[in-house]
Amino acid sequence: MNLAVESYESAEDFISRYNGKRPACMVTDKKMPGMNGVELIERLRDMQITIPIVMVTGFADVPSTVRAIRGGAITLIEKPCGQAELRKGIEEAVQLEQENLEKDQQVNEAKRLVATLDEKEMDVAKLLVEGLANKVIASRLDSGLRTIEKRRSTILKKLDVQSVAELVQIWVLANPS
Repeated sequence: MNLAVESYESAEDFISRYNGKRPACMVTDKKMPGMNGVELIERLRDMQITIPIVMVTGFADVPSTVRAIRGGAITLIEKPCGQAELRKGIEEAVQLEQENLEKDQQVNEAKRLVATLDEKEMDVAKLLVEGLANKVIASRLDSGLRTIEKRRSTILKKLDVQSVAELVQIWVLANPS
């Protein structure tokens, strides 16, 4: 498949050596010495490592399959599996990783833009995102209407957007919670 590959002795070895390098995807087995594949997937999720995972197993059962998928495995392939089936799973993982990288870039850019706002602009932006009108924002912040209008204009320029709807999109990307 012309992909760079790294092998690890165990799940614990991977966890201790993985440096966050991306793009990446993982092919793991459910049954391994030490930590099993499902436990690895759950540990990676807890560590907020979000690489796409293809799990192969000769021992598929509903509870562990559900745990693996909930934990982040994109597919579970039963052994014995053919080369075409494994290839398809890896291609799907690589495609998902590309989409994840693009989304991460959008999030990072949104965070960078929002970080350019000063404290008073942040206060106004938060209320704009809530859908409040300039007059209401002025009242809430004990400021003049012209001051709020000027800050709103500055916010839109700094975020390189034309409307409050676009501001909301940037805001949601930068502040997912």
